[in-house]
Amino acid sequence: MSGPSRSESDAELVARMRRGDADAMTRWFGRNADGVYGFVYYRVGRDDDLAAEVTQETFTRALAGLKAFDPGRGTMIAWLCTLSRNCIRDALRNRGRSQFAALWDSVDGTLRRVCDEIDRSPLGEDLVEAQETSELVAMALTNLPEAYRSVLEAKYMQEKSLRQIADERRTTVDAVKGLIKRARRAFKQTFVTLAGAVPTVQQPGGAR
Repeated sequence: MSGPSRSESDAELVARMRRGDADAMTRWFGRNADGVYGFVYYRVGRDDDLAAEVTQETFTRALAGLKAFDPGRGTMIAWLCTLSRNCIRDALRNRGRSQFAALWDSVDGTLRRVCDEIDRSPLGEDLVEAQETSELVAMALTNLPEAYRSVLEAKYMQEKSLRQIADERRTTVDAVKGLIKRARRAFKQTFVTLAGAVPTVQQPGGAR
């Protein structure tokens, strides 16, 4: 039996979910679960069990408040990550780790300023050296806006050509080039910001 294509939009998927389509709910969870888990994982001190618990709670709250999702204001994964912040704060507070959440609030404020300044700043050379740890690279990617994260993954992890990426996004190669430049700059600044925070953010005794 053929189902909707993988390119089905967030709005289309949510519309099907609101009609009670069980397959749409499964696709919704499958499409977004890894992204939410990755976002949560570092914020709860690399605690696998707590990250899974918070991820589940995020999706439970999202289902209960699905009417609040507005595709005109952003993507589903961005909305879910925003919801997860409250779940993270609740989970950390219940475990006596409120200072951990406060630290991430500070880091997130810095990251928001970094991303806000990307389009207003001149572009320079911004390649992050390959010698840096893969874990910190993964952490930096989870903290990027979705447009930046997805284009970097497509180019450098999935090794897609600029033409392939442009066709998938229904845009031009030049537009993709510009997006990749901004994404790389955002990645480097995010990486540097997190590199300074990681020794403090790391939860002693947390899962590795």
